[in-house]
Amino acid sequence: MGHEGDGKLLAGRYRLGAVLGRGGMGTVWRATDEVLGRTVAVKELRFPSAVDEEEKRRLVTRTLREAKAIARIRNTGAVTVFDVVDEDDRPWIVMELIEGRSLADATREDGPLTPRRAAEVGLAVLDVLKAAHGQGILHRDVKPSNVLIADDGRVVLTDFGIAQVEGDPSITSTGMLVGAPSYISPERARGRKPGPASDLWSLGGLLYAAVEGHAPYDLGSAIATLTAVMTKPLDPPKNAGPLEEVIYGLLDKDPERRLDDAGARAMLRRVIEEPAKAPVPPPPDATKVVPLPPVPAEPVAASPSAPAPGPATLHRSGPSAASLVSRVSELPRRTLVVIAAVVALAVLGTVLAVALGGGDDGADGATDRPTATAPPAKDTGKESPTAKPSRTEDSTPDPAGPGKDDGKKDKPKNDAGGGVPAGYKTFSEGKFQFSIALPEGWRRVGTTTGGGGAIFAASSGGFPRVQVDFTSSPRGMQPSAAYDAWAASEPGVRSTSQNYRRISLRTVEWRDYPSVADWQFTRTSNGTKVRVLNRGMVVDRSHGYAIMISCPAAAWNGTQCEALRKAAFSSFEPMN
Repeated sequence: MGHEGDGKLLAGRYRLGAVLGRGGMGTVWRATDEVLGRTVAVKELRFPSAVDEEEKRRLVTRTLREAKAIARIRNTGAVTVFDVVDEDDRPWIVMELIEGRSLADATREDGPLTPRRAAEVGLAVLDVLKAAHGQGILHRDVKPSNVLIADDGRVVLTDFGIAQVEGDPSITSTGMLVGAPSYISPERARGRKPGPASDLWSLGGLLYAAVEGHAPYDLGSAIATLTAVMTKPLDPPKNAGPLEEVIYGLLDKDPERRLDDAGARAMLRRVIEEPAKAPVPPPPDATKVVPLPPVPAEPVAASPSAPAPGPATLHRSGPSAASLVSRVSELPRRTLVVIAAVVALAVLGTVLAVALGGGDDGADGATDRPTATAPPAKDTGKESPTAKPSRTEDSTPDPAGPGKDDGKKDKPKNDAGGGVPAGYKTFSEGKFQFSIALPEGWRRVGTTTGGGGAIFAASSGGFPRVQVDFTSSPRGMQPSAAYDAWAASEPGVRSTSQNYRRISLRTVEWRDYPSVADWQFTRTSNGTKVRVLNRGMVVDRSHGYAIMISCPAAAWNGTQCEALRKAAFSSFEPMN
């Protein structure tokens, strides 16, 4: 894509090409060093409009300071500075070009990192910080968007623009707090003098975001976020696994107790070097999983190329989603969920439904289809204290549509919406013990394998689509049960889906039900990117449900899909 300034020659040797990125104070260009014949990155300082000469001087000083700070750091995790050019009365920094994307982009596009990969990234960043601190340099802005993951796997910490360099006069105005609020340490938020421990706090926040998909503290406004950083306890990470100890150690609010470089380094190395745990073999009396025999295309859910699981019951513990786990003596008949004829998803959390399961009329291959999807339930926008929403760093609107947080907890039927919307009709499924309003012209196009749920659409294999599953024995009333179920089943979904990408996984509060969780993701079906919202809930000890809504991703925020989500969640009612 062309941009103004393309082809400009700096200092008689650096030919500007395309823009790689823009910020409030600068632009980064891809450029060619015509003397050495190599591709470089050039960071241009741009002055805001109507800026006075004093501010221009400060910005020039800041830019030069960044170049000097980076040049003093001897570490492969820091970008190499090649040159500083004075052109148009302002400095241009010539640096090595890192081909890749930021950690923020990687987690947004691919989902959170595994604890092991996050530890690798964290150790690389720690190495850069150690080298910087050894030179008297505090980064002060360690966050996912400032960490680049190169195409060759190299991890690079960038943007030393607000670094504090020992011995240099401060370029930041007295009392000004710089950096991203979510990653600013408590002592800096209180206005105290920072030290290396402040950068380590930010590293802890980065590790949290890498595995959870969102910052440890992020309440929207800077003031609310900084207040939480100083006073609120950390929301327990859900996906940290062996990283949990180092995350808590780095995010200690007291810098004197906070993990230092040596302690964090030792813990991160243990996570990286820890051998993968061998899968636990199923007990001798475990139910065996066998492939389903081919069946006709209708009911849709029983397509031979994509068998769909029925509901599973809620349990407090159990083996992994990729292994056979249900004992005949413990579970009722319809608790075994067959995933692509090889993966069992019983003993998980509330009701399990197969993502996009069975409604493709056999068009999809079994490997194209997510294994188990997520749970139903309507979100008030109010989060459960037991599980922080696993957000990505994007601005995706809440899928529940209207009815966001009103400061009060939902009651069982306060979202009935005053009746069936125009153009919708009520489907009452006595067999599955629920009723729900769906568009006129829709019909039940199939049932899930095992007979535990119904699939609705305008036509077989079409989108949008709604699937509702029911179980009469959702044993497991703990608040985190639904979340734990989806977290356990996600690996199976990822491995059997084409282009699976998690958007979010979170526990929510709705209608005073004891356990409710949302799971959103995208996958490809017959060449079309489809977005899925699955909501699971335990109503009581004899009623558990999962509502799964699937739409083409391109139409997710369109009028039709938004109206469908609103009507489905506001009208859904359990039946006794």
